[in-house]
Amino acid sequence: MTFVARFSLSLCLVGSSVAVDTWVVREDGVGPAKIGMSLSQLNTVLGEKFSMPADKEDRGCFYVSSSKHPRISFMIEDGRFVRIDVESAGVATSEGIQVGDSESRALKVYGPRLKIEAHAYTGPEGHYLTARSKDGRFGVRFETDQEKITMFYAGRYDAIQYIEGCQ
Repeated sequence: MTFVARFSLSLCLVGSSVAVDTWVVREDGVGPAKIGMSLSQLNTVLGEKFSMPADKEDRGCFYVSSSKHPRISFMIEDGRFVRIDVESAGVATSEGIQVGDSESRALKVYGPRLKIEAHAYTGPEGHYLTARSKDGRFGVRFETDQEKITMFYAGRYDAIQYIEGCQ
């Protein structure tokens, strides 16, 4: 095999591994993780060993984080995966919006699907931009400081309404 052929093959392998590692947040999940999975199902598809909190009072709602995907947190409620939280750039929605993008870009991309509400803590300086899935079961919500997206979450529609994570 010539150097050029080996180099080309190497580039193909690197390119394909990058594509596999690039996760996109959907309203109903992220990567192979689907909203509604049990904690054991989530462990299986992610190759993780997440467990219930030791304190029984914390088991109703808690977060787990993957060492393989550190920008994403998974909310578990009543033993089921209900929401994905993203607090830093590098992970985008299926429409291509991520932390750091402008509020105006999100409004342009999502269009009239986004419902705009005042942020509970920042008042008029920030917003919640919420899009609901066609079937009404899921959605995505962006938090902004009126200029930039500071974080976003997606998942079960009732779960994305929680303004402080687990309530």
